[in-house]
Amino acid sequence: MMNIFEIPLPELASDPDWADHKRLETECNREIIGGPEWDVDPEADLVSARAEKEWATRWFLARDAEVAAGWARTARNMVDQPELAYVTLYVTPSHRGTGLGQALADTVREVLVAEGVTLFQVWITTNIVDAPLRPSSGFGGVDPGHGGVKLALANGLKLKQAERVSRYDFARPLVDPAEALAEAQGVAGADYEVVTVEGQMPEGMLAGYAVLMERMAVDPPQGELTVVERTWDAERVRQAEAVRLLTDRIYRAVVRHLPTGDLVALSEMHVDRANPLAFVDQWDTIVLPDHRGHRLGMLVKAANLIQVRDKEPNAQAILTWNAEENRHMLQVNEALGFYPVYAEGGFEASVAEAVDNGESVV
Repeated sequence: MMNIFEIPLPELASDPDWADHKRLETECNREIIGGPEWDVDPEADLVSARAEKEWATRWFLARDAEVAAGWARTARNMVDQPELAYVTLYVTPSHRGTGLGQALADTVREVLVAEGVTLFQVWITTNIVDAPLRPSSGFGGVDPGHGGVKLALANGLKLKQAERVSRYDFARPLVDPAEALAEAQGVAGADYEVVTVEGQMPEGMLAGYAVLMERMAVDPPQGELTVVERTWDAERVRQAEAVRLLTDRIYRAVVRHLPTGDLVALSEMHVDRANPLAFVDQWDTIVLPDHRGHRLGMLVKAANLIQVRDKEPNAQAILTWNAEENRHMLQVNEALGFYPVYAEGGFEASVAEAVDNGESVV
């Protein structure tokens, strides 16, 4: 008999339901990338979940008798847009085709709608295919045969944006990042200074970093996805750092405009403390609009590549995500040696749109 239930945050990471949820998360990740680079650490995830104050996350597990057969996770940013829920679910290969995916979706939807959620967003990673399902923009696309894509479409969600997942191998750069840095600095000129930071941002940079984070929420292309504005200040930066630094090492490079003292560009990368084989995770990269056209994207990206390479000698590769319509950033990545490895689709639907022949859906 199949039983789907919510997992409360446990006291110990060894809690059987929590441990099974995390084991299946690792199984899901290995199915995507084929290796241990995204393996989940139950203890690290529990530490992070306990510390998190901004995001409300809920975990669901499906058991077929005693066998863990699938899971779901929902996340809502309670500061900026609590009515939007990000939903992820997974069904083990042995239980696919049984209706469990829909049952998990139904369970999650019922819980979220009762809490006032009105908008759902789902991100699905697929292989790159020759005949993809494309968003209305025409840029990029995902594998239409992927089970998650089929489930999302059957439940009324629409593909609103496609992203490219790219990989950078430290052992095989297309160019020496030091040469790329020097060339970009030559174009940028004496008005711009690049600074690298490990760990917390210095106090004097908090306000400038907060501005960059606010712009990061709205500046990159987002297709037809709902744009969520975010308000940042020094306190919010410190709160976010406190949570992330529990499980990650954080590396940032910023560009300072010397005539004004403003921070005008950012590249941020994270390294998982618990998994020595983990990919370096490229987070935000942005150049403020008034300072574009000076090669600052290359400048800040190359500087951070060098920092991470030198301080993480065991790191093998970086993964980064970019909207397919963001050609400028993709060109910067390609020039450094990033190459496409996966596609990722952002699907979205309102509660009113998310219907499947009258049944409850995600």
